Amino acid sequence: MKLSSRAPLILATLLLALVAMAVEAAPAVAHAAFLESTPAPGQRVRDSPRQIRLEFTEALNRSLSKATITDLRTGRKVAARTLTGPSRDLVLRPAAALPTAAYRVDWFSVSTDDGHPLEGSFSFGVRTAAVGGAHVVEQDPLARDGWLRIALRAIFYGALLFFAGGVLDAAVLSGREGRARWLLPPGELRLALDAAGENPDSTATAIWRRTISAGWLAAAAGAAVAVAEAADAAGGLEPTGLNDYLLTNTAGLGRVATVVALALAALLAARLPRSAALACAAAFAAIAFSGHANSADPRALAVPADWVHLLAAAVWIGGIAQIVVTWARPAMRGGEELRGAVMRGVLRPFGRVALPAFLVVVASGLTSALIELGSPQALWQTAYGRTLAVKMGLVGSIAVFSYLHALRLRPRVLAANPHPDPREERLHWRLLRDEPAIGAVVLLVAALLVAYPLPPRQLSGAEGAAAPASPCRPSCPLPKLKSNQLAVADAAGSSIVAAWVRQGPAGLEGTLRLFDTELKPPAGKPILAGAELRSCGPGCWSFRLSGRPRTIAVSVTEEGNLYTARLPVRWQAGRGADERARQLLGQAQAAMNRLRSVREYERVTSGPGSLAVSHYRLQAPDRSAFRTDLGVRSITVGPYTWEAQGQGPVTARTRWVRTRYAGGGPAFRTGSWFRWTPYAQAVRLLGYRREDGRRVAELALYDQGTPSWWRFTIDLGSMRATKSRLIAQGHYSTQRYFAYNRPTRIAPPRGGS
Repeated sequence: MKLSSRAPLILATLLLALVAMAVEAAPAVAHAAFLESTPAPGQRVRDSPRQIRLEFTEALNRSLSKATITDLRTGRKVAARTLTGPSRDLVLRPAAALPTAAYRVDWFSVSTDDGHPLEGSFSFGVRTAAVGGAHVVEQDPLARDGWLRIALRAIFYGALLFFAGGVLDAAVLSGREGRARWLLPPGELRLALDAAGENPDSTATAIWRRTISAGWLAAAAGAAVAVAEAADAAGGLEPTGLNDYLLTNTAGLGRVATVVALALAALLAARLPRSAALACAAAFAAIAFSGHANSADPRALAVPADWVHLLAAAVWIGGIAQIVVTWARPAMRGGEELRGAVMRGVLRPFGRVALPAFLVVVASGLTSALIELGSPQALWQTAYGRTLAVKMGLVGSIAVFSYLHALRLRPRVLAANPHPDPREERLHWRLLRDEPAIGAVVLLVAALLVAYPLPPRQLSGAEGAAAPASPCRPSCPLPKLKSNQLAVADAAGSSIVAAWVRQGPAGLEGTLRLFDTELKPPAGKPILAGAELRSCGPGCWSFRLSGRPRTIAVSVTEEGNLYTARLPVRWQAGRGADERARQLLGQAQAAMNRLRSVREYERVTSGPGSLAVSHYRLQAPDRSAFRTDLGVRSITVGPYTWEAQGQGPVTARTRWVRTRYAGGGPAFRTGSWFRWTPYAQAVRLLGYRREDGRRVAELALYDQGTPSWWRFTIDLGSMRATKSRLIAQGHYSTQRYFAYNRPTRIAPPRGGS
């Protein structure tokens, strides 16, 4: 297979790899990254916090950055107002004291340095364990219609480099006259055009008009990118939001300045081409000041490196695109004299500029990569780094193509006497023609890199400053569950033992993960009888077991004591079984929320020495009561909650404190107490069995995002849940449900204040 015929296949393969990499990145990258919070992620506090403070790595656009609090028991937002604080802080003050429950804080930040939005969440508990707890950052570059912004930016980059390449190369190669002289120099090439029946002056005018049109297209595309990014950050196209994003901070003003500079360059190009080149350089400076580089460290090196990188790329890749669009097809259709004239008059002089520009692209690109990645390992350990590696590989392929046609083939073609080898000449032009196609893929990759939430160095810096908030580090991300896999977990001491298993031809195959209460890998190796464990990273082991065991027992050692987690590993596989499991879960949730009354007994622990026992009563439509073994008592009726402390029976002297339920949010309703389907990213049917004479189904749920693992027992006669088991960060709980629809009475306490 010839090199020229392989190029389309290579491009298609690289594009597929790029798409796969972008999809894989969806589960971790400057942006205002979360630094820490009070309460801390995963923290259990005794008293309701008067305010929740979130600190970020950069100054926030206060008009667009926001945060909300959600009661995880009800799924409803808690009424809270945002307070003014330091430029890097978001401060929320609940309208009323938070009742006993686990809460999730969802935040959305917009940096004033680079204008990129970032979102994430964490949870904490008031007098109970947090659910999940770990801080999670949205790392998918395609989130919130990211594909549209990536596409617009790729179009913008394409028009910009074509226009700037024409203008900058004209300023360097065309002398005082500027314009298209570097693409159509006087002498041999003009004579060859005359001989072919073409008017050289008309051709030069058409070339320059096309360049100017590309400038106006770049300005329009830049404006579209700015509006799309402003709409993403502002949550819509309202004029106030667009103004807050574009006209009140450095990042927004940099985007506006880019569009203005490009429009000015397109306007000046007709009469003052050298002034247009200066305007292009100003546009690149504005891009550097409004991108990742402006929030990198050290900024004094990152911004100039980015600016020089863009300028050199325009001279090199933009110049190649100009040459190919102008001469590739006419040269192949024309005669040998025209092709030789283009090689001598256009390609040879351009090569003297292209080589230094390529070297600058490499040097400045490596500088920017080092700043963004922080370490060489991030190039293959992070999705951002792997995408950057694809870009570097594509740029390298353009360099190889340039080397082959400019330094190997062209000298032989020009030195041939009397005629060059037709095969070598065709290959020369095909290699040249393929370079802009690869360059288009480079621009798409560059647009994808800009869309990433955080470059690895900035992400790791934020995680390092807020180590307790980093999720499942360093063994993140958790694997996505495949259609032929089961994900289950349980506690062994204070550790989570999680397994992803599948039934292979030779028996059970799977992966074990161990996590401590902060979702970090604990020290030590687990024990799985009958299996040889092979390490697959920190806290990760792969294994195989012969046969089809119903359960596996995984043991871990903590402080000299041996603890064992028993995990079910047999399930009914197949799409039909999965659909049935999801249907059963939905029916059980609906049946539980329709009950007139029910009782719930809950045991929660985070490991040996910690245990909280709670007794709940629900009375439809809007009443609940609970008590704990620690002396906490609570009664909720509609919009109000009464709480009391102290052991012993309730008497007339018991002091109750009344607050608004959920901080003043919607009133409590029993119909939303049981909420399991939001965690059902994957549902598996473990099987059926008989329990106390009743036929029951057992389900396993896996939620990768929290992360959390659930197991349910459902009575198939009544479609009610009888038992559930939840494993999440520092929260290992078992719930039993009973006394369905039995008479109960929950009333506001007397004397509550």
